[in-house]
Amino acid sequence: MSTPEQPAPQKSGLSRNKILIIIGGAVILLLAIIAIAVSSQAIRASEEAAAKEKAVVEASKMAEIAKAGEEALADLKAADAKEANGVCERRLVQKYPTATVDASKTKSVFRASDGSYDTTGAFTDKPAGNTIPRQFVCSSIKGSGTSWTVYLKPLK
Repeated sequence: MSTPEQPAPQKSGLSRNKILIIIGGAVILLLAIIAIAVSSQAIRASEEAAAKEKAVVEASKMAEIAKAGEEALADLKAADAKEANGVCERRLVQKYPTATVDASKTKSVFRASDGSYDTTGAFTDKPAGNTIPRQFVCSSIKGSGTSWTVYLKPLK
């Protein structure tokens, strides 16, 4: 007797090995995507850090430049104040030729509202009989070059 030949059972769907390979590939692809995302975040973070550092350096340079400018302006105002002292003292001596100015008491203050210097000081005029120091007040504005406009206020 012979047994009829039975056909081999057909495999339905995918084999177990193929499924494992597909799942493994998907996991590897997912890990690659995660790695790319993390590295791009790290790159962005380092770029942001570099940009912040550059901004700090630039701000520091600007602060140094501003400080140098302020110092130069302060030096210029101090020199102009000293010059304002001198022009006011000379104007006083022009008006009172026998007057003796006490230069150590002459002080000028810059007035930003109009760019002038308010100057006060003391003088004596022994030949005119004024041995007690008197105060003088003047206002001066620097013109171009070395010219000054000086207003000697009347004495009290």
